[in-house]
Amino acid sequence: MVNYADYEFYSKTYKGNLSEDLFDSLIIKANAIIDRNVNQELTQEVINKLTEKEKYRLEYTTCELCDFINSNGDNVSNSKVNSISIDGVTIDKSNKSESEIEKNKYTILSNLPDRLTRFL
Repeated sequence: MVNYADYEFYSKTYKGNLSEDLFDSLIIKANAIIDRNVNQELTQEVINKLTEKEKYRLEYTTCELCDFINSNGDNVSNSKVNSISIDGVTIDKSNKSESEIEKNKYTILSNLPDRLTRFL
């Protein structure tokens, strides 16, 4: 299985603050979400054919999803978290509905390269 981002990208480029162990557990879930929202299997060969910009977008989106999952839990309806913080911006979600949280997830996914999502 190919991970779409690594901890070095997460901590140095994305500037995330999860521990490496927590990142390693969340990356699997983030990859699964991406797999459900792309139009092909993302093998290493497919990833190697992406442009540098597309690879960056894939890695960045994966990191955003790791933070999103950490803040919102696997199942949005069971989430007990009251705020989300990404790139220094904190959003209080105590008044957000499940549909708003789901919309936020799809906003993150909309940053995936068009080549991977345009046929969905």
